[in-house]
Amino acid sequence: MHGKRLALLVPVVLLAATLLFAAQANHAAENYPNRPIRMVVPFVAGGGTDLLARLVSPRMSDLLGQQIVVDNRGGAGSVLGTQIVAKSPADGYTLGMMDTAFAINPGFADKLPYDAERDFNFVAIIATSPTVLVAYPGLKVRTMQELIASAKANPGKIRAASAGVGSSSHLTIAMLNAAAKINLLHIPYKGAGAAILDILGGHTDLTFVVPGSVMPQIQSGQMIALALTGKKPFSGLPNVPTFAAVGLPEVDPEAFRFIVAPAGLPAHVDKRLNDVLTKVMNTPEFRTRLIDNGFDPEFQTGKQAREFVSREIRKWRQAVKDSGAKTN
Repeated sequence: MHGKRLALLVPVVLLAATLLFAAQANHAAENYPNRPIRMVVPFVAGGGTDLLARLVSPRMSDLLGQQIVVDNRGGAGSVLGTQIVAKSPADGYTLGMMDTAFAINPGFADKLPYDAERDFNFVAIIATSPTVLVAYPGLKVRTMQELIASAKANPGKIRAASAGVGSSSHLTIAMLNAAAKINLLHIPYKGAGAAILDILGGHTDLTFVVPGSVMPQIQSGQMIALALTGKKPFSGLPNVPTFAAVGLPEVDPEAFRFIVAPAGLPAHVDKRLNDVLTKVMNTPEFRTRLIDNGFDPEFQTGKQAREFVSREIRKWRQAVKDSGAKTN
């Protein structure tokens, strides 16, 4: 008799234990986050995407109650770091701060180690921004007209650094070559930060960067700002013309930056991140910081964010084709 009772009791105990474990797991999941979060930046430190990650992550940390650690994983024009995010667990503890290169790479590469539209949850678009063409003072050009004249006199000799093959700066260099009928020598780096350092050291001549990442160097004369992309002047550089103003309206890409997570992100985690980012983006002090660093606040989440990125992928695919830019 005792044996029969025991036999009946065992499944009940196992069921209770299973339900308890499931309840604890659900509680842990819903209590997101309960440990630090990693934000992958697919470039080396120092560029505009890294700058934005370091501006937004401490404010998100304050509201989430957990530290967000910026993890720079540069290489292959952002593909290496982007792949890390795509292959990580969809639990909200790995995020990625992406930029325009995310949308450009599908147009450059025949095959990526991820699907740019299917393998990600597009948490939020954060900002758009112009980029500024800066030169090493030793190049001895102070205007776009002087640069074009020098480039035509020295074809293939002026070195134009990019944040990597397939980056927006790479494509913008190709646009400038086509529009001005010049031949700047493309030098790819593992991120804008590395390119900036080599400009300062005189090891390369030009690069395209977000204004906020080089304002001190421009103001001190360590870099010369020649022209800006975008449809309007940047208030922080009132004396620097747009490319349209110097007769090169074709050089007009707009950089954008956004946060992603691996596809399959639980709905309650996505909502938590959206709620936190809404509070951050609606903070006047933070919006002012973005503007002061050369970013235009642009906040979209959910379906709008996904549609935004899809449009950008199509746009940049055509831009790659039209520009004739190559990965080699």
